[in-house]
Amino acid sequence: MKPTEIKHLHPKLDAAAGETVTTSPDPGINPGEDRVALIAEAHTRVLDITEGFEKLTEKAEPDFRPVAETYLFMHRKHEAELAAYLRQCGHEPDNDGSFFGAVNRALVEMRSWFEEVDDAVMDRIIQGEKHVLDAYENARNVGQTVEANALLTRHMSELDRLMQKHAG
Repeated sequence: MKPTEIKHLHPKLDAAAGETVTTSPDPGINPGEDRVALIAEAHTRVLDITEGFEKLTEKAEPDFRPVAETYLFMHRKHEAELAAYLRQCGHEPDNDGSFFGAVNRALVEMRSWFEEVDDAVMDRIIQGEKHVLDAYENARNVGQTVEANALLTRHMSELDRLMQKHAG
């Protein structure tokens, strides 16, 4: 193969001039810390929603409690997996979530004073879950590693299946 043909196959190589191939990062993939920071944001949102589900489980009517417990169990599992992944990346995960975790708890508490915590709250649950799904989607859209992408995709699928199972 002639050097000029190589240039045609790989335009970044000017074989006639004897230059080597230079590569630049894929513009669709942000460098390491951005990716990890977005996973950390998803982790924080999972922590926040877990706080809400802890209170929701506590206040739930007996017939609705198993649904709330299922969500709580799933979010605790996801939180632990995200935290482990963040540690593996050298990032210490948040332990407390954000201000919104306290807001979630307070909203559930206040609503329980005026209404029963039963399947009628599913619409509000779905809205909260969409907030978590948005964080997962944002993290996936930056071009994660194969391992991170698999983790995020699995979490999104599990959450989606649970929402479909309990949708009104």
